[in-house]
Amino acid sequence: MTAEPCLAVFDFDRTIVNDDSDATIINRLREKTPPPEWEGGDQDWTPYMSDVFQHAYSAGFHPADILDSIASMRPNPGMLELLRALATERWDVLVLTDANSVFVNHWLKTYGLQEAVTEVITNRAFWRNERLYIEPCMRQTTCARCPSNLCKSLALARWTQRQYGRVAYAGDGRNDFCPATSLPPNATVFPRKGYPMDDLIKKTLSSPAPLVRCKVVPWEHASTILEELFPGKYPVS
Repeated sequence: MTAEPCLAVFDFDRTIVNDDSDATIINRLREKTPPPEWEGGDQDWTPYMSDVFQHAYSAGFHPADILDSIASMRPNPGMLELLRALATERWDVLVLTDANSVFVNHWLKTYGLQEAVTEVITNRAFWRNERLYIEPCMRQTTCARCPSNLCKSLALARWTQRQYGRVAYAGDGRNDFCPATSLPPNATVFPRKGYPMDDLIKKTLSSPAPLVRCKVVPWEHASTILEELFPGKYPVS
């Protein structure tokens, strides 16, 4: 008898890696020449990063500078073991993030994880004449919780409509709360402790009509996720 397929979904920044990839580049650029400042009320984040990439190019910040900075980001403790275990168990693994495809794919390649990930869903990025360009993952107007370039619930819809025996979602940020509210009851959501997603889930679970219907397991070390999914099978030192 064939086992039911299972799905694991991960945010990238501050979930798979302990840093924020955009902030890593902004801080590296700041050491050389100050990037444009973020004006939160006036500008979406993706166009802002496009401005950052233009500034980096003008300042002589080469592709190797960007890629080396991304490769330097460390995985969260236990995350490599978790992703490798999911690959061994033949789970579908999605990386769903408001970063960009160049950053995520380069980091996965650096750590030999490309074969462990089924799909990366993020903003498209590409090089042209050594300048990095970024395009929105989507242009949505239906979800008021999320920015126009990415609603993670909408992005996940074609996956969660499939018949998965188990679904796991791990994240940290406000934009991970929206998909947590749309997960099926057989799912488990893993908010990183002390981060906005964790706070928002705690708030809704204390309300008379909680928006999250599935099991919630907060984590600090990815071994918590590994043990929840595969009890006793993959000990992590």
